[in-house]
Amino acid sequence: MDVLLVSLDPDVVEVSALLASAGHRIQGTLVQRRPRPDPRTFVGRGKLDEIRDRLAADPVDVVVFNGELRPTMHHLLERELHVECYDRLRVLLELFAQRASSREGKLQVELALLHYEVPLLREWIHEADIGERPGFMAGGEQRVDAYYETVKRRIKRIRDELESIRREREARRTLRKERGYHLVALAGYANAGKTSLLNALADERLLVEDRMFSTLSTATRSLTGTRKRILLTDTIGFVDGVPFWMAEAFQATLEEILHADLVLLLVDATDPDTEIRRKVRLAARTLFPNVPSDSVIPILTKADLRTPEAIVAQTEILAESEFHRPPLSLSVRGGRGLTELREVIERTFAFPLELHLVLPEDAEAPSKLNWLYEHAEVVSVVHGPDRMEIVARCRLDDRERIERLGRVLLSRSLA
Repeated sequence: MDVLLVSLDPDVVEVSALLASAGHRIQGTLVQRRPRPDPRTFVGRGKLDEIRDRLAADPVDVVVFNGELRPTMHHLLERELHVECYDRLRVLLELFAQRASSREGKLQVELALLHYEVPLLREWIHEADIGERPGFMAGGEQRVDAYYETVKRRIKRIRDELESIRREREARRTLRKERGYHLVALAGYANAGKTSLLNALADERLLVEDRMFSTLSTATRSLTGTRKRILLTDTIGFVDGVPFWMAEAFQATLEEILHADLVLLLVDATDPDTEIRRKVRLAARTLFPNVPSDSVIPILTKADLRTPEAIVAQTEILAESEFHRPPLSLSVRGGRGLTELREVIERTFAFPLELHLVLPEDAEAPSKLNWLYEHAEVVSVVHGPDRMEIVARCRLDDRERIERLGRVLLSRSLA
């Protein structure tokens, strides 16, 4: 659609990127510098007249306001301008709707859209039938109040289904951990390169697009090139300025980050330093206090597009942030830093205890050895005529179980 963009802030880079990612064409941008939106019309009366004149001379499909429109603002603006009016959240939701492909992703987007509609519906209940309003909520002869009741019932059904999906995911996470898998989540702002990094570390070919929010549902793959059981999960990108109800709609996806053993926080090195600081602060607000700071590794991506001096300066910015672990820099395209990242991940999940044990060569020996391969790192196995001598590294929690398998001759801490 053709869009007229209206903003109170001259920095319209992010909202312009959102509109472009959604496939819209910006026909013009009007900026009114003011500290806060007008309580009735977002912009002042003079700027509203200017918008009306602009629309008369050069019509567009939608006017997008770079901010949040309250229901009263939304209603008044559409009546004044006689055209659909979107705010920044509406653009985000439209973009999410385009990207959603899985059942879970579609449900999350629908829930967020319904939450967005409800306050507008309350406003229109007092004003007119839904058939009077242009745009995405138009419903012909159906009255707003009847549609409102339908929306509330639909929200309840979606929440129940998402809760069922959440329980299934929790069961999978529990099973994976019981089987000795370590979970690594790839997190970061939209378009930071999370899917590209997952493809590189897991030898995958998941779709990568140079557009915001190409990933709305999680994808989990195994880290290649290691004997350890490490799973990588691609997650939805962070975005600033979203209300609680939108975060709630995508909570099932964020849980993959909150329950991970390690979080790789990706930061786009091509961003200006001020943007990097802003996005890192957003990540800290999103992750803390649910995620321990020492389980987050900040990573500068797309390092091949910056000079070495710029990378050093940005690394210092990350080192001074709320995240305590030393930052890394890498380039998926050139392979720079990937080996070092793999080594850091492996060291993070190094087993802290090494046991030298003896298993009798009896009918139960194969199943016991298989359990060790499933839950520990078997360093060596020496078969004798009547016993096996095994060196294995394990978690502290598994020591008691391993001691029941056979006789432990020696144990030492690797920490």
